[in-house]
Amino acid sequence: MKKICILLVLALLPWLAQSQKLGEIKDALKSGNSGGRSNSEGRNFGGNNDDFWLEFFFQLAWEPTWWLFYGAPGEVRANEIDFNDYPYADGENGLYLPYEFTSGKQMSLQLTGHLQTDEDAVYGGFFQAKWSPNRAISLDVNRLQLLETLDDTDGGGIDHFSITNFNFAYNRVRHSKFQLWWGGGLMLLNGGGNEVLYGSPSFNGGFTWYFKKPLSLYADTQLGYPNSVFARQNQLRLQIHLKQFMVYAGFQGTKVGDVRLPSVAVGSGVWF
Repeated sequence: MKKICILLVLALLPWLAQSQKLGEIKDALKSGNSGGRSNSEGRNFGGNNDDFWLEFFFQLAWEPTWWLFYGAPGEVRANEIDFNDYPYADGENGLYLPYEFTSGKQMSLQLTGHLQTDEDAVYGGFFQAKWSPNRAISLDVNRLQLLETLDDTDGGGIDHFSITNFNFAYNRVRHSKFQLWWGGGLMLLNGGGNEVLYGSPSFNGGFTWYFKKPLSLYADTQLGYPNSVFARQNQLRLQIHLKQFMVYAGFQGTKVGDVRLPSVAVGSGVWF
């Protein structure tokens, strides 16, 4: 176990980054230029067999897409599943119980927070409150607060930048060992002080894999496009569950425009 944790931390160590990253992020937002590229290349698949393409669309494209985003035939419905009191509370299953078991718990609240650093001058913290009023949906608010120590040549002091997300998610996969969600929301970026607040609709998605007690693997992403600038937040973390509490270590990646902020994160969480 100790060797696995050491290898994970070494694999996730970020590259040394340049200074003034938060200032570059703010400049990108003000200019409204994400530096992205568009691909307008068209593709011609050809063919004159309309029946073949209709069958391809409905059986090989439409149905799997519908199953992925909503549900497959015969899949257990959300109202037939209950929440575990907390992951591994029964000694075996994750946040959801198998449909033949019941705990009577139909909602869940999770609080999570961590500290992070890119091993240069940028550091900060993340906080998340995630409430599932029922087994099918979740409401989530989270905030990433970044700080950067400026050199004397840049005037010294501390620069500030934050990203706040308000998310609505559909808990698509509700398995006792694996859960997956996707949804949308609002992303807000703020440089602090009297600087302009930038916002846009956003997309979020992620999964948790409870592969072996007391461990789980968590990953998520949040994507936005404030002021025509692409913004992304990613997390990948290995979690250790200690009854209703957990501790974790992993990677927090932030990208706004062309500026990347890869960071190592260490934090904890609790379920209610």
